[in-house]
Amino acid sequence: MPTTPAPPATIGASPPLHHAGAPRSARPRPLPLLGALGTGAALTLESVINGQLGAGIRPVPAAAFSDLLSLLIMVCVAPFLPGLRPAFRRIGPALRDRRLRPWHLMGGVAGGCMVLTQAAVAADLGPALYALALVSGQTLAGLLVDHFGLGPGGALNVSVRRGLGAALTVVAVVAPVVLEPGDHGAVWLAAVPFLAGVGLSLQMAANGRTDEVAGNAYPSVILSFLTGAVILLLALAADLAAHGAPETWPTNPLDYTGGALGVVVVLGSVLVVRRIGVLATGLGMIAGQVASSVLLGAVLHTGAAQGWVTAASAALLLAAVALASTAERRPAGPVPQPRIPSSR
Repeated sequence: MPTTPAPPATIGASPPLHHAGAPRSARPRPLPLLGALGTGAALTLESVINGQLGAGIRPVPAAAFSDLLSLLIMVCVAPFLPGLRPAFRRIGPALRDRRLRPWHLMGGVAGGCMVLTQAAVAADLGPALYALALVSGQTLAGLLVDHFGLGPGGALNVSVRRGLGAALTVVAVVAPVVLEPGDHGAVWLAAVPFLAGVGLSLQMAANGRTDEVAGNAYPSVILSFLTGAVILLLALAADLAAHGAPETWPTNPLDYTGGALGVVVVLGSVLVVRRIGVLATGLGMIAGQVASSVLLGAVLHTGAAQGWVTAASAALLLAAVALASTAERRPAGPVPQPRIPSSR
């Protein structure tokens, strides 16, 4: 069956949707996976920077500053983004005919909470343990999000390969916590980034669906930082009322760059998730997170100790990405519609 010709490529534009009856390729897609790896590395660096800022001025002001900087960057570049206004105009009709639900526009709530966890616990856990805890929640949620079709492109079957890749990821996360020598007094804090990882997969799914309908990645990015800013400003108001303004601010200008990296993370995940799905995007980001966190942990010597077990876990995660980054082929016929829970 012939496919619809693709429109000219536009920066930030989404790829064309699969033609009805066209099978999804089961072959790995190197470029999207490389994009996911780079996005994961940026997420680790963002966690380190926001953790350092949170240790200096308290977590809530640090998280609010980071998200507001991300929003400011997007507002400044918005007039120059191609196709932004037509993309926003497609969202209203999609909400009315229920191709989008209101929660698809609120991925920034999960993003804002993740920035808050970065500022609150990343410095105590260290880059590697923070990334590994984030990974476990991200992986398990990504598998379920793809299975129930909450992300773009409909439901993806949980194949043996994808299930094994997710299982290996959990093993790689648990091993350093159980086997690594050293002080693990901060391990109980790992529950916080675990929940943030669940939110990260939901954010990728919601942003990917918005990107799919709008035909452009930029609206979901802007909406993410806008809704995240609302949540964090409310938290900031409560924090300032209880503790007052921070008395001292870090003097290193690099401590204030987490918001710029946040733009890279959200935009990168939105562009990749439609091409390889939520689980594969999450696992690609995981590989980038863990590999970069091991390197940063060795250089910075912060948080919980790490050794050969953590390094071996990073290698195991790369194997998990290879297993889980292929989608199941679809049978000929209409593309199944996502099973979205009723809002009633």
